Amino acid sequence: MQKKVKIFTAEQQFPCGPKASCCGPTGQSEQEVAALKSAIEKLGLDVEVFDISKMNNPKESPQAAKLFSTFGVQATPIITVGDEVASMGQSGINGVISAIKSKL
Repeated sequence: MQKKVKIFTAEQQFPCGPKASCCGPTGQSEQEVAALKSAIEKLGLDVEVFDISKMNNPKESPQAAKLFSTFGVQATPIITVGDEVASMGQSGINGVISAIKSKL
């Protein structure tokens, strides 16, 4: 059976305002998530995307929920392969793909 890849994201927000210089945006833009999903699908894998801040049942993915509750939005995107966390935080598409391959 093929392992399923899940991407847990947080909607991109600008805590200090869109043009503030004190801090950058948190979370991921729709474009970032779409590019990541597309790159993973090119490996021939099924991909599901979840907004972790809107998950009703943390038991659906306890590892991702624990990372999010511990580190907050900085942990996103959290990538799981099967039930294992392959990657968390901003590591770029190439880094995520490499981490996923190591779990296959």
